[in-house]
Amino acid sequence: MALADILEKIEKDTAGKIADLEKLKDELKDMTAEKKKLEEESEKQQKEIDETMNQKVEEKSAKIIEKATTLAAMEAKNQLLQAKRKIIEAALGNAIEALVNSDKYEDVLSSMLKKADLEGDVEVVPAKGKEENTKKAIAASEKNYSLSEKSVNIQGGFILKTEKIEIDNSFETIIKKQLREDLEINVHKLLFT
Repeated sequence: MALADILEKIEKDTAGKIADLEKLKDELKDMTAEKKKLEEESEKQQKEIDETMNQKVEEKSAKIIEKATTLAAMEAKNQLLQAKRKIIEAALGNAIEALVNSDKYEDVLSSMLKKADLEGDVEVVPAKGKEENTKKAIAASEKNYSLSEKSVNIQGGFILKTEKIEIDNSFETIIKKQLREDLEINVHKLLFT
C-alpha cells in the first residue's frame, strides 16, 4: 500500500468521522431544540396547573369564608335569641314575684274573682301559703264561691273548680303563658327592627 493510498484512506476515514460528528452535532442540536421545546411545554403546563389550582383554592376559600360568615351570623342570632329568652323569663318571673308580694295581692285576686262568670258550686283552690289572702279576696269579690281545704303549689293566684271544669288562674299561667307572646313580640321589635 502506498503512502498516497494510506493518506487517502485516512482522509476518507476522517471525512466519514467528520460527517458522523456533523450528523451527531445536528442530532444534538435537534435534541437540544426538542429538549427546550419540551421544557417550555412543561413550564406552560405547570403554569396552567398552578393557575387552575390557585383558582380552585380561591373558590373554595371564598365558599369557606361565606359559610363561616353565615355560621357566625347564625350563632350571633342564636345567642341574641337566648339572651332575649333569658330577659323575657326574668321579666316574667319578676312580674309574678311583684304580684305575689304586692300589698294589693288581695285586690288583684278579688278583681280576678269578680271577672269569673262561673255559676253553681265553685271552689277556689288557693296558692300554698296564701290561703288567708284568698279567703279575704273571695269575701271582697262578693261571689258565692267556697275556699278549698287544699292548696296548690303555685306562686300566686288560684284555681277555680266545678264538677265539670277547672280554670287555672295562677299567676304563672296568666303571665307566663298568656302574656309571654305579647312580650316576645315587643322584645323582638326592639332588638331586630
